[in-house]
Amino acid sequence: MNNTEEKLSESAKQQLQADSATTTLVTAIVFNGALTLGLLVVFCFVRRWNRKVYEPKTYLVSESKRSPRPPTSLLGWLNVLQTTDDDIIAHSGLDAYMFLRFFRQFAKLFTFFTILGCGILLPINAINQGTLNGIDKWTIGNVVDKQRLWAHVGLAYIFVAATVYLLYKEHKEFIRLRQEYFTRPQNRKSAKATTVLVMGIPYELYDEEALKNLFSIFGKVKKIWLNSDPKHLPKLNHEREQLVNKFEGAATNLIINYAKHIKKNGSDLEKNGQVPKNFRLQHRDSPIPLMGRKVDSLEAYRLGIHKLNQIISKDQQDLNKRKPMRSAFIQFTTQTSAQLASTVTIPHTIEVAPNDVIWENLNRKLLERMIRKTISFATVSALILLWAIPVTFVATISKLDNLKEKIGFVKTIVDALPKVIVGIIQGVLPAIALAVLVMVLPIFLRFLSKFEGIVSYSHVAISVMNKYFFFLVVNVLLVTTFANGIFSAIAELTRTPSKALDILAENLPLAATFFITYVLLTFSKAALELCQVGPLIVNYVLKLFVAKTPRQIWILEKKMSAMDWGTAFPPHTLIACIGVIYSTVAPLILPFVAFHFILYYIAYMYNFLYVFDQPGDTGGLPFKKAVYQIYTGLFIFELTMTGLMFLKKAFFQGVVSIVLLVLTIILMNATRSLFQHNPSVEFLPVDLAGVVDRKKRVLVGESESRESLIAEKDEPAAEQPLEFSSQPPAEDLDQDAFTHPAFLAKQPIIWLPQDQAGIAQAEVEACQKDEVLASTAGASLDPNTLKVIVDGRGFPEDRE
Repeated sequence: MNNTEEKLSESAKQQLQADSATTTLVTAIVFNGALTLGLLVVFCFVRRWNRKVYEPKTYLVSESKRSPRPPTSLLGWLNVLQTTDDDIIAHSGLDAYMFLRFFRQFAKLFTFFTILGCGILLPINAINQGTLNGIDKWTIGNVVDKQRLWAHVGLAYIFVAATVYLLYKEHKEFIRLRQEYFTRPQNRKSAKATTVLVMGIPYELYDEEALKNLFSIFGKVKKIWLNSDPKHLPKLNHEREQLVNKFEGAATNLIINYAKHIKKNGSDLEKNGQVPKNFRLQHRDSPIPLMGRKVDSLEAYRLGIHKLNQIISKDQQDLNKRKPMRSAFIQFTTQTSAQLASTVTIPHTIEVAPNDVIWENLNRKLLERMIRKTISFATVSALILLWAIPVTFVATISKLDNLKEKIGFVKTIVDALPKVIVGIIQGVLPAIALAVLVMVLPIFLRFLSKFEGIVSYSHVAISVMNKYFFFLVVNVLLVTTFANGIFSAIAELTRTPSKALDILAENLPLAATFFITYVLLTFSKAALELCQVGPLIVNYVLKLFVAKTPRQIWILEKKMSAMDWGTAFPPHTLIACIGVIYSTVAPLILPFVAFHFILYYIAYMYNFLYVFDQPGDTGGLPFKKAVYQIYTGLFIFELTMTGLMFLKKAFFQGVVSIVLLVLTIILMNATRSLFQHNPSVEFLPVDLAGVVDRKKRVLVGESESRESLIAEKDEPAAEQPLEFSSQPPAEDLDQDAFTHPAFLAKQPIIWLPQDQAGIAQAEVEACQKDEVLASTAGASLDPNTLKVIVDGRGFPEDRE
């Protein structure tokens, strides 16, 4: 074959590949666009039919967090876009507001990028340049004129400058909002704001009086809780809860089944008023299947609960068995005292709520935590490397047209399929497969973060966020990019390996097609987020087939969804990084990234106002972490630009790109130095609570001005502790507020539905004889439908 024929053959192959890439993109746009639009239409109708799934925050939460019901018109729900920032913070907290702000600001940023990138670079890439066809001609890979690359480098400077400025501005605004949020009167006197968790306390100081004397230098200590190891108590409490659930399930089934029998055949109670034994559930008393004797389930469960009640009660009251955990919760009278104590106490945790504590981790020693963290890091690293194998395989699917040139059976299969099917396989399935692969990972990452010894669930979420983002960057971004670029050029590399650099420079940008389809997939995921398809299905399935007892029904009706910050930010931070990295490489991705943030902003705005109920608030710390993670995308972008410039033998443009990388590093460090007074944004500046009068050793409140300070003789700081005026007093806590829940746990009151046959009442009386708590308050069996109904007053223990 002569050179002319080879060129014609190569040109024909490029045309086929370009057509395939175009078909892939068009298929992805049509598929995801139609699915997204269809889900949005479904949401407009369905949201009005199930208030529990789509509007629980309008009636299930306290008045202070409750949102007004949205208009019932088809598009009435879009009124969420008129919600003010203050209302978002009031109804959903600062974490939710900063999350939404992230979407809003990056939607603006990528809209700006879209105007510049598409308006300037698309013509430069496509007109009178290389031989690439289809959508590939719009990428930097099609540029052969080195002088045109100055436009890409220039826009890279503009895009990086705009991004860095946005990150600086948002970081500054975040600190302002966080400080305002935590110095609100209602927060400054809360238990969370005035309590410090101190760990690693020496045994000689593990005494209330000793700790009070030590920490009183920061202000008046109000209460100290010394933590003790509950040993086996949590396990016993869990076993008791399981037995209560089993008893309620067996008793409720008995009540319903006998009610059905009565309705069909009439009552046939035995002479002693008992239900015939053939209706009562039995089980074998051996853990080995088919072994042991059969016993009456209700009697066995009741006896088990009675025995556990005695064991648990005895252990809870035996103070001599409590082993110190060398940690303590110390509550001060003011927030400022707690902040000052936290800045000098190591290790410590500030702003911790009782329901946020991971109690089993309080007793971990520093060396043990370090070892566990090392094991966790090694496990995550190994997991990332192993995960690269299936991710690479998924990437190959998106390049079937290139792969078939080297693998015969793949060519046979691909050529036999219609173009539309091939487009779906290349444009839709890889993105879905990749999304599924990364979906199952956070469960294991959360386990590893708890394993490290982190003492609060909110900080576990931050740890998961770090690990998850690192995983996404390596496997979804880097591995997929290189796999797509190499598989795009595999045939040509084998023919002319001497031109490897030129071939990679042309083909690496072609990975953008995969990422465009990946971003497109998120559109339908945003619509699914709005539709709450999973919770809707689960709600109906559980209500019909699972939730039978009063307790199960009440939990199902009152439980609300919440956002997990560990997995919430990283996928969207990754999309922002992808948008930045491909902003000058393949500008076609920019409008899709911009629309991603717009769509998710609307979806999450609705869900935070009407669906999600966050159990706690970190004061926006996940947002701060996401801001610095964006710098990862900037560095990869600048390294990519530098590499592409040198691959295309544009030396001067490559040098200028290196300068951009250096400038970005300097700017990032400068930003950190600028906020050096509060580098982790964990502590609040003292001057927010007032003004320190070093002469009087008094912290003057906001109502007093600096000018009103009267100069007096200076006194040594060590003579007396700081006192604080104009500070709201700390919240009066129950004496057991920070006591391990296992020491306080009581038996859940067995909750049965009243029935006409009196079975529930008979079981309640039997329980009371065995000193087992039971009640039928607020629950009954509907005689017509034979379904359990509960009133709106909650569990029996909540009624006392």
